Amino acid sequence: MTARRAGGFAYIAAIIFLVVLAGFALAVLRLSETEQVTVNQSFLGTRASLAARTGLEWAFYKLKAKDATCDTVKTVPDFRTDTGFTVNVGCATQTYDEGLGADGKTVKKVIFELTATACNGSVCPGTDADVANPDYVERKRTASICVASDGTDCY
Repeated sequence: MTARRAGGFAYIAAIIFLVVLAGFALAVLRLSETEQVTVNQSFLGTRASLAARTGLEWAFYKLKAKDATCDTVKTVPDFRTDTGFTVNVGCATQTYDEGLGADGKTVKKVIFELTATACNGSVCPGTDADVANPDYVERKRTASICVASDGTDCY
């Protein structure tokens, strides 16, 4: 009677080891891809926030002119060519009479409530087609500024 050799266990262990190793490699690749998307979204979000701030700063500059109104900031310049983001600025006002100044004229103070929305879509706020894009970002910033009727700051 001849003895049979036992074998094949090493092959099964090697196949299981390779399958486990491939699973780890796939998990690392997925984590790397997710991290890249997260970094990209964070970068685009920061740029959108800065573009919205630029819209507010532009509106502040325009509203410092004497007798400025919300119509002054309705036409926003094309920020898209410079920043890659479309910026819309909304404006609302509240006017207050502050009595008479030293020259005897009525002093009026106007508080401008500004809202700047920046997005990398075709229009802001984004359309359904824009929002479906995985790289779409939109940021909104609000601020207010008080301007006296003579164009000076309010105190």
